Amino acid sequence: MYLKMILFSTMMLICSGVAMAQRPGPEFWRRVGCEPFEPRTKLEALDDRHSTVIIKGFTRITTVDVRGVRIDAVEMKEMGNVSRAKGLVVSLREGGERPRENRAFVDYEEIEPLLNAIDAISRVDETATRLTGFEARYRTQGDFEIGVFRQTRSGTAVIMSTGICDLATQTLTLDDLAKVRSMIQEAKNRLDEVK
Repeated sequence: MYLKMILFSTMMLICSGVAMAQRPGPEFWRRVGCEPFEPRTKLEALDDRHSTVIIKGFTRITTVDVRGVRIDAVEMKEMGNVSRAKGLVVSLREGGERPRENRAFVDYEEIEPLLNAIDAISRVDETATRLTGFEARYRTQGDFEIGVFRQTRSGTAVIMSTGICDLATQTLTLDDLAKVRSMIQEAKNRLDEVK
């Protein structure tokens, strides 16, 4: 009887050890939100720093107004360090009963390709494919996405989104997209003045 008790206890100890080895440790835990593990832009990396002073300079672009879209030229630097980044913050605000707002960072190096992409997708129409519908989209590293799609038989619409899980979207016309492009160009010009 005593031998059976020792064997049973040993078997339970081995089984529980194997079971405990199967549980992931803290290195496998995910963040509470759905943010990516690593920052994807230089601006995100600086904005996410802890235990340091981050200085942010910004200029809101207000020469043109597009409903639900805000663009800021931004420069961030860490006090006492040479770490510095500049670019855009694009904020989208949805209307409705429960308005949502989300933002996306666009590094300075991504601005020119973004402007070129806006030019390219603005020209996309039903001649781009032989199928009935069409869509063209462009996404930056910081999850700012612009898409053009066939809305009706003869109309094209634009959809802009920011974020990953808590997506904020804004539906625009091609004329509004041209205004957004001019806002981005103005923000780039402001950033070019900053040396």
